[in-house]
Amino acid sequence: MKRRRILTAALAMLLLAGCAENPDSDIIVHKDMEKLIGEAQQTDESKADVEDFAQFDHYTADLTNDGLHVTVHADADVDIPQTDKLSVFRVKQHEFTQEEVDAVRQALLGDTELYDGVLMTQQTKADLEQEIASIRASLDEEIARVPKNESEERDRTAMIEEWQNALDRLQAQYEAAPVEASKIISDGKLQNAAEMQQKGENLNYWDWQNDLSCKETITLRNADNTAVLYAQNNPNYSNKICFRTSPVGTEAYGGVTVLKDPLDTQTKTGIKEPFVDHRADLQGVKVEPMPGDSCTLTREQAEKQAQAFLQKISPVQYGCFEGGKYAEYLQVDIAADSAHKYYRTCWILRYCREIGGVLLEQNSGMKYAENGSGDDFKKHLWPAEMIELHINDSGIVWLDWNAPLEITETVVEESTLKPFSEICGTFEQMMPMVAAPPEQYETPTEINIDRVTLSYSRISEKDSFDTGLIVPVWGFVGHRKGGQYDWNGWSGVQLAINAIDGSVIDGILGY
Repeated sequence: MKRRRILTAALAMLLLAGCAENPDSDIIVHKDMEKLIGEAQQTDESKADVEDFAQFDHYTADLTNDGLHVTVHADADVDIPQTDKLSVFRVKQHEFTQEEVDAVRQALLGDTELYDGVLMTQQTKADLEQEIASIRASLDEEIARVPKNESEERDRTAMIEEWQNALDRLQAQYEAAPVEASKIISDGKLQNAAEMQQKGENLNYWDWQNDLSCKETITLRNADNTAVLYAQNNPNYSNKICFRTSPVGTEAYGGVTVLKDPLDTQTKTGIKEPFVDHRADLQGVKVEPMPGDSCTLTREQAEKQAQAFLQKISPVQYGCFEGGKYAEYLQVDIAADSAHKYYRTCWILRYCREIGGVLLEQNSGMKYAENGSGDDFKKHLWPAEMIELHINDSGIVWLDWNAPLEITETVVEESTLKPFSEICGTFEQMMPMVAAPPEQYETPTEINIDRVTLSYSRISEKDSFDTGLIVPVWGFVGHRKGGQYDWNGWSGVQLAINAIDGSVIDGILGY
């Protein structure tokens, strides 16, 4: 099948940000999953099969809505997957097993001895002494300050209380902190975050993990902190496995899945720019090539390494949907050499699940939900399933395995779809409404569509955060500028339409 770019979750989540302000429409309202499955099984003359789309290879349209200040120009190739059927699958979030974590560890690090990464990076008494001295200086300065009026006195009293509370917290941490970080060989087993919190050891870390609703996690580091492997099962912020390595230290990986921008939209100097063979510059700071930096292998060779790795860690078939050779700035978290800023060159390859030759491109965006308030406020994310690999002459130097899925049922073996003419009609009706900028933005919005794709995407259920359906989805891909995107604009899927019932998909809610 044809390989093509995906709108990643970070941009797809924006595609219907303004829909709540539009009039209610059957095209936008919440979709009934059982009704959708019923439509996928219909075989009357109003429906189409995937082979009916083979005749369409180009789509053009020019739309202008003066009232909404939107113009749309479409001159797009139509990309149809080479398959004889498109199905509907029921899915849920997949938790990483210990066997999967072990497989990734073995594939990336072999028999290298690894240590408890949390203990290796915990704050020592010396680390905390510096923080305590800084807080105490701020407290003393506030105590010595002479207020000019009652308002300043209230502010001064509040600041003294705030600094004193911070000092008390740090002092308690200091009493429990080790003289030097522990270096203990790890058994590599996933750790239950709640149980570790109850033990009271390295409490700051485990409090943080539990605040993020983490269920299980493990952090492993090599002896000199130049490689880290992290895994988590987190029902609210996605399950993920990360790997980072470089001779200058390990990079930050975070406890929440970071949503990805399309590679070709990352234009900040020194960070994942298309490869150029000269020194990078990051906000005026000289960024040097990483010692020993070398990326002479071809993309074909990089993809061969990637496929060999993917076959070791999962029986799922993954296809590369996006990639290129880039210079990337190393955002070093644990540094072997903190005196310099570095970049390296590598092939960045992104993979998504492939089902029967059709990529799960996730053009429907992500699932985002909020609940609670105050200290109990939580936001939940279910981003796209994706594996990102960075590969240079050293091998795989970066891995993000985000939000794996588990297919629990084939709901419809061969789905029927809306005719292409109806899909285009929905696009022409809804694109100006979706793109209409909020009133405070006076710059008209311009949209250029250069690609229309039919692929698989996960849609989510309204009242069940971690379950959904994989369905065929049309993505109208292009560039938007003007309105709130008046700077360089943004590229990606400007509108996603369910291929079964023709409904517009909200990129934030995921359905």
